[in-house]
Amino acid sequence: MEKAEDAVKIKKETVLKTGISGFDELFMDGGIPSGSSVLVAGGPGTGKSILCRNICYNAVSKGKKCMYVSFEENKERVVQSMERFGWDVKKYVESGDFLIQKINPLDILRMKFGSIGGSGSATELSYKIKPLVIPKDFHPDVIAVDSLTAIIAASVTKDKNYRVYLQQLFSFFEETGSTSFLITETDPMPTRYSETGIEEFLADGIIVLYNIQKKDVRENAIEVLKMRYGKHQKKIVLMSITDKGIKVHPDKKIVLDS
Repeated sequence: MEKAEDAVKIKKETVLKTGISGFDELFMDGGIPSGSSVLVAGGPGTGKSILCRNICYNAVSKGKKCMYVSFEENKERVVQSMERFGWDVKKYVESGDFLIQKINPLDILRMKFGSIGGSGSATELSYKIKPLVIPKDFHPDVIAVDSLTAIIAASVTKDKNYRVYLQQLFSFFEETGSTSFLITETDPMPTRYSETGIEEFLADGIIVLYNIQKKDVRENAIEVLKMRYGKHQKKIVLMSITDKGIKVHPDKKIVLDS
């Protein structure tokens, strides 16, 4: 009897339940495999940031710790955007459970690569500096990065540096053991899900968000395209952005126009 109970306990701890209505039902084990690095891909206005912020809020509400790294919006803007859904974010920021960082991607690249323009020694030198800074006594269960697209823009003339940074970032997440979500911008109806393709290879999972035009209206939809360590439903389903956050409708399948 004890062994059965232990097995159930272990199983529960191996997945991150996002708490988003209908979303966890897309996974056979009831959530995203813990410790996974997941790309959240989609075009403009598909709800990528809202999804990640919703996951973070639900996590801290359940006693977990979360770090949200924004390369574009400052801390105040992130908090305000979350409060619009009725989420009491400040309480968790003040308690130290929810860490929101605003980082200039140019500063990261300068720290890691200096004036190196993609030379062979960039990898060796940049390994001395972590791709993200986590406070010494802070151990996040969830990390969200918003977004990789900003890093790409900052390193447009140093393509090799971006690739080096990317590889180190995914290794860094693996070392922390956190479940990480990395936002990436795509075309409105994507056929590829990252700028270089390396992101898709390195990521354990890919979640794709769509904003689909049906005649004179648009519908939001979501798809779990890939999840390396967990079984999931292979279909695109309806997603709603409500005044209380994201809601997924696993029984409402969406068919993309070919």
